Amino acid sequence: MDGDRCTIDNHNEGTTIKTVEERILDAAMVIFSKNGYNGATTIKIAEKAGVNEITIFRKFKSKENLLKTVIQKNQSETLETLDYILCMEKSADVEDCIKTLGITLNQFLDERMDFVFMMATEGRKRPEIMDLFTQFRRKLIGHLSEYFQEQINQGNIRKLDPDLLAMTLFNFIFSKSLSVKIFKDNLIKDDLEVYGEYTDIFMRGIAL
Repeated sequence: MDGDRCTIDNHNEGTTIKTVEERILDAAMVIFSKNGYNGATTIKIAEKAGVNEITIFRKFKSKENLLKTVIQKNQSETLETLDYILCMEKSADVEDCIKTLGITLNQFLDERMDFVFMMATEGRKRPEIMDLFTQFRRKLIGHLSEYFQEQINQGNIRKLDPDLLAMTLFNFIFSKSLSVKIFKDNLIKDDLEVYGEYTDIFMRGIAL
């Protein structure tokens, strides 16, 4: 990871007072996730945020703009979390880093899976929403790819396609969160065990 990303610090200690805009965005994510785009009224969002409905329109102009801002906020938070882990694990063993990435991003996605469903559903009707969703996936895989390329350059792993490595890891993390949400399938193991075994497969394959 480059030096700029490693200056990121989104894990500060202490409690901060949220701004009105932050409260609206947090409330909007909850209401959009629970009710979908059509069912998420600005009145419900305002009540959840503890503000007047007019405040939402003053700050975001429309419900659609509010949804786009929530998506962008989630994208930024996810990428910051990913970069924070990659920077903290920069000099760590690759296997340990992948375990940490898997567990942390899995938990992060689990907390937002209802919202991911809503984005996918809404994206089928609104191309601009699907574009934002697609951009998010590409950026996340891009950051992972940079990490793998750096590990290849340092001679820590074999010379393989870093994009393919990134997609393989991301797709497992995403599909695991998805299967837990849809099928209530937790693989009968805790995350530490699951990602320990997955990392072993990822690093060594299945050959004897």
